[in-house]
Amino acid sequence: MRTVNNSRRLQIANYVKQKGEASVQELSEYFAVSPLTVRRDLTALEEQKLIQRYHGGAKALAQLDTANDNGNYEFDLTRVPRGEEKKRIGDKACEFLKNDDIIFMNSGSTVLFFQEAIRDKHVTVVTNNARAPFCSRQPGVEILSLGGNYMERSKSFVGEITVNTIGGIYSNCTILGVKALDPERGMTTWNYQECGVNAAMIGHTRGKVILLADHSKIGKVSNYVSSSLDKIDLIITDSGCDPEAIAAFREKGVEVIVV
Repeated sequence: MRTVNNSRRLQIANYVKQKGEASVQELSEYFAVSPLTVRRDLTALEEQKLIQRYHGGAKALAQLDTANDNGNYEFDLTRVPRGEEKKRIGDKACEFLKNDDIIFMNSGSTVLFFQEAIRDKHVTVVTNNARAPFCSRQPGVEILSLGGNYMERSKSFVGEITVNTIGGIYSNCTILGVKALDPERGMTTWNYQECGVNAAMIGHTRGKVILLADHSKIGKVSNYVSSSLDKIDLIITDSGCDPEAIAAFREKGVEVIVV
């Protein structure tokens, strides 16, 4: 039995590494074992420092946060899973910006590709994303970093201070990354505190609310609702997205752009 367990766990570790991340349910169905067995395997793999667990799943380990030649902290987008898709999504989102815009931006990696892609405009990015100041950006891109309670797992600031600060600002548009996006259940996340931040950003936006979601996030449902689809203007996703899901979003009145 130990040999079987070790073999399966190695396969799970390789699966997560190749996919970037995977939910407990996805792994349970793929390896034909119970969710409880998957959770035990993930715990063992995390103890061996082969994967990183989060509520409802696991993600691959990657040395994304490094020091550059000058000894300064930086975030390496070239090692982010599905980086090519996220770059195309971020490039497209930049087309909706105007000079001197104030932009709300939340946590996650896809939005950082958007930040990096902004060119030839002066904008202010207001964000709870703790990695945003350490990603490359053009001289015209100013970062207003929201304070609050720091969440190590999501590398973000959340809580009352964060939400109250957002309440004193009105943005021209909001750019949101997502953990899970479903045509019926809307935008969901594993972290309930992120929901308050996302809701505050949406509520204080004078223009479009734009979701950036690569195909791996589509059709997924997490634990806490961040937003219903009626508050979303546009979804930008990649060509790997299920056409049926795209059609379902459009039937709900949400514009979808595929890149």
